[in-house]
Amino acid sequence: MPQGQLAQPAPTDGLTTHQRRQLPTTVVFTGDGKGKSTAAFGMALRAWTAGIPLAVFQFVKSPPSGK
Repeated sequence: MPQGQLAQPAPTDGLTTHQRRQLPTTVVFTGDGKGKSTAAFGMALRAWTAGIPLAVFQFVKSPPSGK
């Protein structure tokens, strides 16, 4: 890539970089196996220590009931 050229074009939404960084973000961890909760809580801890407001929602599967 030639020096001084962007890899992607600059956004044209009229927002400054600071305003764009303040937009809400939703992160969803999915998949088989282990590590999703650990990754999610690790990211939440990093955000919390940086002073970013956050919320954590965890859906836990339970065995079928009603027998």
